[in-house]
Amino acid sequence: MSRKNNPVWALTGSIATGKSTVSKYLSENYGIKILNADIVGHEVLQKQRIVDSISRVFGKEVVKNGAVDRQMLGRKVFSDKSKLNALNTIVHPELIKKVLSEVKLLSEKSPVIFEAAILIEAGWQKHFEKVVITTCDPDVQLKRVMERSNLSLSEAKERVMSQLPFDEKKIFADYIIDTTKGLEGCIEILKEVGLKITENDGG
Repeated sequence: MSRKNNPVWALTGSIATGKSTVSKYLSENYGIKILNADIVGHEVLQKQRIVDSISRVFGKEVVKNGAVDRQMLGRKVFSDKSKLNALNTIVHPELIKKVLSEVKLLSEKSPVIFEAAILIEAGWQKHFEKVVITTCDPDVQLKRVMERSNLSLSEAKERVMSQLPFDEKKIFADYIIDTTKGLEGCIEILKEVGLKITENDGG
């Protein structure tokens, strides 16, 4: 991505591998602006033409009181890859368009990190200068998913399996952050990333 003043990086990693922990640390300690794909996605899902498209493809039952029922939609798509692909076809073009517009404005004032779980799957990494990828022990990941979303083991596995394996993501990484042992276990690499992105030349 071209920029005037500040670096624009991306942060990705499978579900429950510590992206939020990493982005919070970098934001609080280095003044980096975080743009979260989930938040932008929520905004996109409120657009009427997106709601209408989802209703047509997935059934009227996934729309309640004019809004997409994200939990019901999630149950449909995370157990069926073809349905997940169909949803992505509807949502992703609008989402990345909005992201790139917001990132352009934000980067005029500070470094920016775009946080997205499906960055690599969607092919969005090409829009960003560097890519940071989080990872953790698979058993720790499943435990986090179950606890955070109140899911069964099989449901947690479905969520994890719906995303690209780490081994296929890591080839795109400029930095890899292992969060298995929590924040203290990855503090040195976090400091390195924070310092690099806030350098005057952007690395």
